[in-house]
Amino acid sequence: MSFNTARMKAGMDTAAATITHVAWSANGSTETGSLARTAVTMKAATTANPSVIANNGALESAEASADVTITHFAFHDGTGIVTTWNELDAPAVLLTGGKVIAADGALTENWHQTTSAPV
Repeated sequence: MSFNTARMKAGMDTAAATITHVAWSANGSTETGSLARTAVTMKAATTANPSVIANNGALESAEASADVTITHFAFHDGTGIVTTWNELDAPAVLLTGGKVIAADGALTENWHQTTSAPV
């Protein structure tokens, strides 16, 4: 069983409406203290792909406060992480002062079944 396209899109847009930042991780399980969260706006889900949301516009993080390799990201609502940790296509190896750059639509989240609650 599955929701129809309009309901899936509406549900994804409602879930994405609270997202305000991208959190960064060096291990895929906790947020790093070496890179501040990055403000983000989200694209609306589309009728063609109602189960996916993505960042709207290119992103540039703050400068890393220490050397770090960023391997994962998660979307954040200002009070906590609201998605699972998603692996970057390629790790971002940052020296102190380095930044993560993400193209428009590069950071995505989708509906999927998990066997345990996201952290």
